[in-house]
Amino acid sequence: MSLWGAVGLALPALSACAATRPGTRSYTLPQAELQSLIDRRFPYRRSLSGLLDIALLHPRMRLLPQENRLGTQLDIAVAERVMGTHYDGSMDLDYGIRFEPQDRTIRLVGVRVHRVEFPGVPPAYSQALAQAAPRAAEQLLEGAVLHEVKADQLALLGGLGLAVGEVRVTPQGLRVELVPGLGKP
Repeated sequence: MSLWGAVGLALPALSACAATRPGTRSYTLPQAELQSLIDRRFPYRRSLSGLLDIALLHPRMRLLPQENRLGTQLDIAVAERVMGTHYDGSMDLDYGIRFEPQDRTIRLVGVRVHRVEFPGVPPAYSQALAQAAPRAAEQLLEGAVLHEVKADQLALLGGLGLAVGEVRVTPQGLRVELVPGLGKP
C-alpha cells in the first residue's frame, strides 16, 4: 500500500486522531510499510558518464528519529564498460525526506554517505574509489523520488480542507501531518 493510499484509507478515522497542533491531524506510516515503499524503488540503476553502470540493490532501511532522517544500507554493483570489470560492494547512507507539492513527490534530501566498501577492488583503485564513490552516490541519490502521490489523493485531502504539512521520522515510522489547507491540492 502506498503512503497516500494508507492516508486515504485513514481519512475517515482522522477525526479521531490526536491533534499535534489545533486543527492538525497526523498519520504514521509504520516502518514495515515504509520499507515496502523503498523496496519498490529498487534496484536503482544509473549510468555515470557512459563509463560506469551502477546498480543499488537490497535496501535495508532504519529510522533515525533523533535526526529526523532515514538510514539505508544497500548492496552496490558497479560495472566498468571500458575494461569490462565488475565489482560488488555495500554502502551505508542516511537522508532526509521532503514532500514536494509542485510535482506531488516525496524526495530524498541531504543525502550523506557514511561508508562505501568494495572488498574485491585492487589496492591501486581502492583509494580513488573510496574518495569518489561517496560524492557520486550523494549526487546520484539527492532529490531521488521515493514516492509520487496521486493527484486524486491530494484532491481528496483538499476537499476535506486539509493539506500535507510536516513529514517527520518518529520511532514508530514516518508521520505525515495534515494541516488545515485552502481546499486545493
